[in-house]
Amino acid sequence: MKRQLIAIFIISVLFATSGCWNRRELNTLAIIMAIGIDKAPEDGKIKLTTQVLKPDEIKAPAATGGQGSPKGVWVLTSTGHTIFDAYRNATMQSDRKLYNSQTKVIVISEEMARAGVRPILDFFDRDHELRRLSWLLIAKGEAKDIIEAEHEQEKIPAQAIESLVTASGATSMAVTVNLHEFLKMLANKATDPFASRIEIIAEEETEKKAAKKPKPEESQQNGPRKRMRLTGAAVFKDDKLAGWLNRPETRGLNWILGKVKSGIIIVKSPKDENQYVALEIIRASSKIIPEIRDGQVTITVEVEEEGNLGEQMSDVDLTTPEYFDSLERRQATVIKNEIAAVLRKAQKEWGTDIFGFGDAIHRKFPREWKKLEKKWDTEFSQIEVKVKVISTLKRFGLHTAPAGTKRE
Repeated sequence: MKRQLIAIFIISVLFATSGCWNRRELNTLAIIMAIGIDKAPEDGKIKLTTQVLKPDEIKAPAATGGQGSPKGVWVLTSTGHTIFDAYRNATMQSDRKLYNSQTKVIVISEEMARAGVRPILDFFDRDHELRRLSWLLIAKGEAKDIIEAEHEQEKIPAQAIESLVTASGATSMAVTVNLHEFLKMLANKATDPFASRIEIIAEEETEKKAAKKPKPEESQQNGPRKRMRLTGAAVFKDDKLAGWLNRPETRGLNWILGKVKSGIIIVKSPKDENQYVALEIIRASSKIIPEIRDGQVTITVEVEEEGNLGEQMSDVDLTTPEYFDSLERRQATVIKNEIAAVLRKAQKEWGTDIFGFGDAIHRKFPREWKKLEKKWDTEFSQIEVKVKVISTLKRFGLHTAPAGTKRE
């Protein structure tokens, strides 16, 4: 009898405490997929641009007759003195509650980033709905342009941006940083943050001249569609944007951090200097080794890379040991040059430790770090960084020479 009473009591408690007490029906929510943050024309105000999902358009079939596919999102813009204020002001334009849990990307404009991102990110750090796995990107120009941009392969542009971020590993010439990772770097006194850079692709002048009449998709808008590109990196000094890394410099950063997963290295052919050879990166790793001798800090960066001969533009045999050795040396030289370029810019131009050198010293020399920490900005710019690269080619691919082709 006791057991039965206990079982009844437990079941009663479960029924009393279960249930979705805070549930919301989907048809009452405006699901935000992407967020853009710019400086508003009014002094001291922030402009918030959001991509709001349109569920009915997502499942709609593509339109026919050259009219293009329906848009999968509604772009909503509002302003406020703070991010939270701009959100609440946006509700005046939406009949549904703005909902952040599905937000894929957060884009901050160059102007806002140069002024400092710490106040901007405070709301996202506190908001319980927003996932910290949302990708953080810095726009070269206006964030609103990125949010309004379209993509030929996706009805939801935010998903296209998310795919651009995840696909960037194919070249290793971009960085991938989510909100959580950026906030960790921002809170770490031994390193400076960096983030993905995104920009609008400018229409080529030749295309403008060649266009005799508007394309079907252009006739519905004021000018051609805005298209975006993810490339390079945005580098910060504390919470303020210090500058940009181009693609080779960004891959140099990834070499140091051990984040190069794939890509192509272009070198001149050792047999014909007028022709090029494409070497495919198969795998890579790196080590950051700090040393302190007589009070002098030295950092050694060791990179090991393995690649394949992917393509050659000349019809000569490069698979001999002599030419393979030459290709390996040229490949290592390219890697060293990319690392040297990003080190030069970070140390001499900005004084920003985006490599985690301070963290490496802190782990290995905790006592010495206590003294270095206070003057790390100055010390970082002056430390000697040695770069060692071990580059090997493993394969040259399947290749059959055409009949009658002469091999040297």
